[in-house]
Amino acid sequence: MARHESNSILERAGIASEISNPEADYYNEDDPYRAIGISRKAWGGEPMINFIMRTGDHQAIAYNHLYRIQFDPSKGITLDFTNHKVVIQGRKLAEAYQKLAMQRVIFIAEADDATGRLADDDEPVVTSLQILEPTSETPIR
Repeated sequence: MARHESNSILERAGIASEISNPEADYYNEDDPYRAIGISRKAWGGEPMINFIMRTGDHQAIAYNHLYRIQFDPSKGITLDFTNHKVVIQGRKLAEAYQKLAMQRVIFIAEADDATGRLADDDEPVVTSLQILEPTSETPIR
């Protein structure tokens, strides 16, 4: 994957940490697979998160409905929204959790089986993405 050039003040000063997932403005189906899209905005957060299923279906949910985020490396990330629960499973999801807590994630994309197997071991991969009704925990899709 090509190295991303950033306009970040910290990176220009040479004091920013290495980012494994380059920043983006939106999800582009023609780009190589990326599990997580990180906003370029340093402050203010994003209005919504676009959840992209392996089928190509998209569903966006507003950050202002998010009231809890849980991360267990062995189980994944759970996002509790007012009317939904989103369960994200995969590997290398720690950075996604951190960026979700800062409202900087633009999209989360579930990989199909082949893409998940072909992705580099050091890259984040979402192997399962479920959007559930919180009371029934039944998949909406």
